[in-house]
Amino acid sequence: MDENNYEYLKKSLDYLGFGTHLNQVLHEAIRKQDISFSIGFNQRYIPSEFKSDPNRGVDQMHFELRFNRSKTGDAYFLNAMEAKLTRYNATEPIQKRFELDSRNRISALQAYKLLCGQSFRKDIFVLDLNDLQENKNKKVPVWHKLDLKVTNKDGEHPMKLFFPEYGFDLEKTFNRYPFADLQDSDKREAAIKALLFGNLISLKMVLDGKTVSVYLSADPEFKILNLYDEHMQPVKNEKIFPEIAIPQNSPLSFSAPVDKNQPELEPEVKIKR
Repeated sequence: MDENNYEYLKKSLDYLGFGTHLNQVLHEAIRKQDISFSIGFNQRYIPSEFKSDPNRGVDQMHFELRFNRSKTGDAYFLNAMEAKLTRYNATEPIQKRFELDSRNRISALQAYKLLCGQSFRKDIFVLDLNDLQENKNKKVPVWHKLDLKVTNKDGEHPMKLFFPEYGFDLEKTFNRYPFADLQDSDKREAAIKALLFGNLISLKMVLDGKTVSVYLSADPEFKILNLYDEHMQPVKNEKIFPEIAIPQNSPLSFSAPVDKNQPELEPEVKIKR
């Protein structure tokens, strides 16, 4: 067994958020020298809206990590992570296969957030078109989102990537919403940072003259924030911005005012010969 290869794969698993839980299982699988193998495990997540209370429900995630042996040696490569989510309030799972490109690897937690319908910004490496002679890559902050309304023949959802040129400015978008008790700049920055990471967060907002708690997440595709009430029902824009409310039968709709100035693990090994 290639010990250097084993150490590299252990670090890869740790980077993806699996810690050291699967090291022994990985070691035993590599020793068998099969052409390919997979390590599967289950993990539970407490939905953000339940605020760390598992008694209200948990989401079940199943992962399959796919490994293949090199055609020219004994080294193994971690090629893909297949993720399947069954939410606490659903019976049908949502699934997605993530190819583990060395330039853009999705972690287990990020996969969970994407399958929950949340979006996050993550740096990826792309070819620097300004320096083609050197054939160099540059790091670019890119928003990631799954299209949960579309599935392919395998029942998976396509990934959408939104580059800086798309024009979604989270901070400017955030500042257009009438959140309460955010005079503290540190609290505001913490909220924006949490949204960048793809978190569903809770803040106070004045609706119909009352200060209530709302949940929110970033939506880079439509350049808005998705807002929900305490029961995770969408809060309509006309309720947030009554000054721009439009007739119910109008074909127009608004996103937000426009700125005119601008774990628990259960490992198992499956061998494919």
